[in-house]
This record gives sequence, structure tokens and C-alpha cells, in this order.
Amino acid sequence: MVIVDKSGVHRLEVRCCECPNAMSPDIQMFRHRFFPASFNRPKTVFTFRVLDDFLLDSLECGTLAMNYYSKLRELIRVARQWRQLKTMKWHGFGHRSDNPSTGELALFCPACPQPGINVLLSEDESLDE
Repeated sequence: MVIVDKSGVHRLEVRCCECPNAMSPDIQMFRHRFFPASFNRPKTVFTFRVLDDFLLDSLECGTLAMNYYSKLRELIRVARQWRQLKTMKWHGFGHRSDNPSTGELALFCPACPQPGINVLLSEDESLDE
């Protein structure tokens, strides 16, 4: 199912309850704050959050639906680039010209075994064992 939200356009597998006394799929989606694009076999839904945002944007700025969708897609692309730049800066690559190698942008995980930090190994042991 395609889910359109303020955070972007997502493709997720969605299954509605099919129990004997279950509500119809469209009502189930309304209960989860999704507005289906069709009511028979919905394949696309819009979150109430994106619909409220579009309503406000169109009232205040006169934004057309096509322009709003285009703006939403551009925002998602730029947000990904911004996140990558911030991650590189946080890990010390903001003022260096070399590219990070594998694992250099990973956060330190205190729960993972770190020899000499949270795991004491004898001379004849290794983490593989």
C-alpha cells in the first residue's frame, strides 16, 4: 500500500482485519487516521496529518495539490541530504576532504561487545568464540 504522509511517500504492506465481525477496511483505515483514495480496494491512503497540512497550506498560500506533492518530494530529498551532512559533521568529516570508510559514521553502541571497554578477554580468547 502507498501511504502519503508529511514525512514522504512510503510503501508498506498493510493487512486489514478480516474477522467475521470486523469493520469494513475503509472504516478500519479511518480509525487509524488514514483516508483511503478508494473505498472498495484501497491501494493508496493519505494520513490525516498530510491532509490537514495540505488544507492549511492551500488556504494560506493557495498551493495546488500538484505543487504541494512536488514540494513534499523535494523536502524529503533535501532532508536526506541534510541528515547525511549532519552525520558526517558529527563524526568529524565536516572539515576534511576524505570520504568516510565503512563503519566510520556508525554510532558507538555501549551494549555491543567492545574488547577492553565492556568485555574482558583473556589472551587466548576472541570475540568470535
